Amino acid sequence: MSLPEVTEAELQAFVDGQLPAERCTAVLAYLGQRPAELKRLADYAEHKEELRRRLENVDLAADNPATTELERALAARLTRPYYSRWLRYAATVALLLAAGWISHGLYQNYVESRIPELVIKAAEAHDVFGVDQRRPVELTAASMAEMADWFSNRLGRPVEIPVLSTLGLHLIGGRLLTADDRPMAQLIYEDEAGQRLTLCLSSEPLELGEEVELVEVGDLTAGYWQDGDLTYALVGDRPDEQLVAIASELGAQQPGGRL
Repeated sequence: MSLPEVTEAELQAFVDGQLPAERCTAVLAYLGQRPAELKRLADYAEHKEELRRRLENVDLAADNPATTELERALAARLTRPYYSRWLRYAATVALLLAAGWISHGLYQNYVESRIPELVIKAAEAHDVFGVDQRRPVELTAASMAEMADWFSNRLGRPVEIPVLSTLGLHLIGGRLLTADDRPMAQLIYEDEAGQRLTLCLSSEPLELGEEVELVEVGDLTAGYWQDGDLTYALVGDRPDEQLVAIASELGAQQPGGRL
């Protein structure tokens, strides 16, 4: 996959512990290919950690009330338990990646831990049912209306079965699964070459945006986003550009980065 587009502001927010969780994986993937950037951010995190340690032992003077107030605010921020733990974490992750752990299982475990459970389950379902030639679905495309009612009732939200024929994909059918103990609807599509694509829908609120987020799950590429009350996960062995085009057809916005 192509490298993610990451801004300097996001890099600084990552070290400061202010970067949204959904962007942390993109930043790590970006840093994993840029040793110089890793070293710079690791130094930055270490400097802030050293400042935090010193502030813990500083007896702030009251010679200049304005300066003292700023010092106290900085000390309060840097010595908060959560923030101090984040600084140490950011420095550790950066140093591990700089040392070549980008290909290590620890890095992969971290990346997968940042991916919503819905996306992991969608990838697992694709591995199981996407290759099943005997009974990949419970209801076929001929039962589209029944399937829409079934999914709507179980998810508690109106569900329309997308038609992707303009993109060369025809619906095989769908089935009902679970993710995080919630119902998850799975739809399987197939192109003219017989290559399959899985679309999963859930009503689980994940506080995602409408912009599709691209991730790797094992050997598969997945894109996920939220549209209204439904969360979508699109999974397949396809290039980023194809997944983005399909996600856009489904109503997602173009991604701001790659993972």
